[in-house]
Amino acid sequence: MTESTVQKKYFIYDYELERQKKVWAFIILFSSLFIFFLTIIGFTNGISEMVTVFLENNLGFTNKWSTTYGPDWYVWVNIDIAALGSKIVLFVVTLIVISYFLIRKKLRRLWKFIFIFFGGAAIMMVFKILFAEELPYEPTDFILTTFSTYPSGHTTMSTIFYITLAVYITRAQHTIKTKRFTIIAGSILVVLIGCSRFLPGTHTVTEVLAGWSLGLIWLCFCWFLDRYIKKKRKESR
Repeated sequence: MTESTVQKKYFIYDYELERQKKVWAFIILFSSLFIFFLTIIGFTNGISEMVTVFLENNLGFTNKWSTTYGPDWYVWVNIDIAALGSKIVLFVVTLIVISYFLIRKKLRRLWKFIFIFFGGAAIMMVFKILFAEELPYEPTDFILTTFSTYPSGHTTMSTIFYITLAVYITRAQHTIKTKRFTIIAGSILVVLIGCSRFLPGTHTVTEVLAGWSLGLIWLCFCWFLDRYIKKKRKESR
């Protein structure tokens, strides 16, 4: 087999893989846009009410003063899982990731990561402001307080952060099995964090669905933008 034949097969494989990635990206993007639209128009509110009634009837309130469902241990388990998507935890882990890229001098990946994470946070904040019943007076309260429950901040930011982190990790892996495991593990973590927000009654299903879908929409946008920039860079050479 000649060298040109080997190269030809290599490029055909790359093209097919890229095509498959684009197809999946479009499917995820349009599915997420559709779900996010349904949450905006209130179509999923019926599901939220059914889940709320189910939790109230089967778990009951934690005590007569609380608005959470289930016994104390159940509430605390969900709080611990949800903490993985909290502002403090994500901020600390983000600093670690940024420090890692700086030490490795991976500046291009660093700026991509910063754009994805903080850009996603800005998009989430815009939607929280749009759907807030009342806005805080102090600028710091926009970050430190919960002034709007739509979309779920824990769900949105954990979707953006952990899926992005999983993708970056797969780029250092060499087998399909480990790549799939990493993506699946990151996705499971995102699902668990989202579920931990509505299972104790902290959020509604609608707010969590909005968080998942908004996070995926932003990730798909960043993926297509990255592909577009790479294409333009190759054309300019």
